[in-house]
Amino acid sequence: MGDQKELLRELKKSRCATVLIDCSAVSDYGAGIISKIKVVCRHSRIIVFCDKAHLVDSHHRGIIKEILAIGVYACVMAPYKGWEVISLAGYYSHPERK
Repeated sequence: MGDQKELLRELKKSRCATVLIDCSAVSDYGAGIISKIKVVCRHSRIIVFCDKAHLVDSHHRGIIKEILAIGVYACVMAPYKGWEVISLAGYYSHPERK
């Protein structure tokens, strides 16, 4: 998506979605973007991609800690393998089916 408004507008149309988001977008919009996603699409599954180099940056570590506390499905550190992403995105147990 081009920006936060476009993302949220599209997610409002879905009952559940898998959202792949880069930690730079979270840095740009703030950790609140994760909360907004969860509000407009309650059954969304959010996967955040981060660079391991960010772990030495206290600002990025703080962002990762905050988004994990909000409740993301996964936080994947680069370099990652394609199968890791596919396995995270491929399996989805819909909350209403349990």
